[in-house]
Order: sequence, then structure tokens, then C-alpha cells
Amino acid sequence: MRTRTSARTVAVLAALLIGATSIPSSTGPSAEAAGQVSAYFFGDSLMNGTGASPRRPVMARIAAARLGWDVEVDAWGGTGYTTSGRSPGYLQRLKRPGAMTGEYDVVLLEGGTNDARVRSTPAQVQSAVREVVAYVREQQPQAAIVLMGAYDPPPPGRVDPHRTTVDDAIEEVAGKLGLPFFSPLSGGWTVGQRRFLHPDRLHPNERGYGVMGARLAAELERLDLG
Repeated sequence: MRTRTSARTVAVLAALLIGATSIPSSTGPSAEAAGQVSAYFFGDSLMNGTGASPRRPVMARIAAARLGWDVEVDAWGGTGYTTSGRSPGYLQRLKRPGAMTGEYDVVLLEGGTNDARVRSTPAQVQSAVREVVAYVREQQPQAAIVLMGAYDPPPPGRVDPHRTTVDDAIEEVAGKLGLPFFSPLSGGWTVGQRRFLHPDRLHPNERGYGVMGARLAAELERLDLG
């Protein structure tokens, strides 16, 4: 699912027809005209908003509104840096027609949770992250690249210790590549949260995504990318 922010209602309607949805971060001029930060948020079901009802990229919407950014979301549930087959890996997704076609100031790569699910090793994850980052740098040399790592739900959610292993691997490779890194897992975004989970005991619900969106905005604001 690809979602594009826009201030124009006609763009919203056209995007709905082709499978992408436009989300205005403001009702003012376009991002280019107003000098807004243009960002590409790429990720998995968390970025897609799985668990919200109706499903929509709540976390990205909240972050875009708080930051005043123009954000395009490209999210596909079940995918990660190292997934394959019916859940294509991130590099394969980025090379698909229509992906990352704009010119962005910031490219946020969110992932790791599904790499833990498929039991990828730290070496496999780091190799794949390097390939994805190299491709993004080639396609978007002007963009600041930010890595956002894995997620664990609060109790009684389905916790997987391997997510920490994968998250640590992504943080390590981010450091070696000189890229900013943060994650819901290492940042404790879900610690102490209640009424946060969808019934699947993994994804956030509407309220949970509200928490996630606020934390995402705070992390990006801290990096002072705009």
C-alpha cells in the first residue's frame, strides 16, 4: 500500500482509485511551494496501520501533522529486509515500478519485526540493510536516511525475544553507516501502555497508533531534519 500526502482533494480521490491514498498534513500550499519537508515513510504493517479500524496509516498521519511534513507512505504488511516470496523483501519492493518516484528530503526505513518472524540472523539482516541503504542513496542522494527498528507489543501481546536481536543488528549497522536510528522496542514506546492492542495481540489499535505516532514525531523532531 502506498499513501501520499497532499493538500488537494482531487489528488485524494485519484489516489483512492489507483490504490494509494493521499493524506493532507495541512490545508495550505503544496509541499514544494511552502518549503515543507518531503518525506518517504517505507515499512511494514505498522506503517500501514494494520489493527486500526478502518485500516489506515495512523502513525504516519499523526507524525506528518505534528511535524508539518508532506509524507508519502509505502507500506506492505508481512515484509522486511530479508523476507521473500509472497512477502517481498525491502529491496525488491523499492525496485518495483512506482516506488520512491518523488524527490524526498527524508527517507524513513521502518522494519525488523518481520525479519525476526522469519528468524533471519543478524548477519543476514545487516547485509540486507546495507543493500537497501545503498539503493536509496543511489536513487535519493539528497535525502537524509533514517532507520527505525523493530517493535514489541505491551502485555499481553505476542513478544518475541528474537526481535531484540534483530533490532540490535539494525542499530549496529546504522552506526557503521552513520545513519540515525531509533526503534519502538529499544525506545520503550509500548512500556506501561494499556488499551493499546488490537485483538490479534500484535498490532496496535487506534489508540496505540496514536501513541506510536506521537513518539515517531518526537524522534524525528529530535533529529532536526527539517
